[in-house]
Amino acid sequence: MRNRFFCLQWICSAVFFLFSWGMSEGARIISWGGDLLGTIGDLPKDNDFVNVEAGGTFGIALKSDGRIAVWGHNDANEVSGAPAGGGFVKIAAGVSHGLALKSDGRIAAWGYDEYRQVSDTPKEAGFTAVAAGLYHSLALKSDGSLRSWGRDHCRQVSQTPPGNNFIAIAAGYNHSLALRSDGTIVSWGDDTYGQVSKTPTGNNFIAIAAGARHSLALKADGTLVSWGWDQDGQVSQTPSANNFVSILDGGEHCSMVLTRDGKIVGWGKDYWGTLSKLSKLNNQYIFIDVSVGAGVAYALVQ
Repeated sequence: MRNRFFCLQWICSAVFFLFSWGMSEGARIISWGGDLLGTIGDLPKDNDFVNVEAGGTFGIALKSDGRIAVWGHNDANEVSGAPAGGGFVKIAAGVSHGLALKSDGRIAAWGYDEYRQVSDTPKEAGFTAVAAGLYHSLALKSDGSLRSWGRDHCRQVSQTPPGNNFIAIAAGYNHSLALRSDGTIVSWGDDTYGQVSKTPTGNNFIAIAAGARHSLALKADGTLVSWGWDQDGQVSQTPSANNFVSILDGGEHCSMVLTRDGKIVGWGKDYWGTLSKLSKLNNQYIFIDVSVGAGVAYALVQ
């Protein structure tokens, strides 16, 4: 168990190093799909971004100097409420709220707060990752434990598993999942489409992601597993190749992943050209990050 833990941590660290090294010179954002309420038209023009996340009708990007750029619809202060200044190291986008993690492990939250997904954000330091669902939020602490807050109608907060052996998190609309240090996955919350009950067993997973009502996981051999809602082929069309890296993203109706050579593979429903445009884009760019929302996709390219 101890040797496997170190092996898994080494794999994750190596992938993160390569991913960060690839972005060291900075990258610019491109977008495609439907320009709903400025999700594409207001795109930042800088070329020093290191991460991008798609919300419902807004986007968040993290710059290499630790500052945040936000654009799109602002009906719940998703744009105007974003924190100023630098020092941020990670970001997450819910449907109408955002999260940003500072270098000291404190979390900033803004946007829609009807279910206290913003106002109940933990105040202490010591967090290492954040994830945002529809109306709930999730964070990972440095001791490997989890914290959830916000809407709990599907027990996506109250069922948060105890323990301190977690190394990665993801949040869907009303469900969440976490990756343990032994390579196993635990899920909780809404199970209408098997998001929880169909979670794969085994201990060979190295990365996870959540779509609206489905989830994805990456195995150590570079293959993918998907489960949950399959109305648009989000699960049944999952590719069987083994050349994927640990950058995964599941939207509402489709999923997208990156291959080792920096190309995007997508499957599911082609809302507003989110999937049909991939062939042309893959011939133009080398991608280093991708995030897909409801009918819009963002990516970082060099």
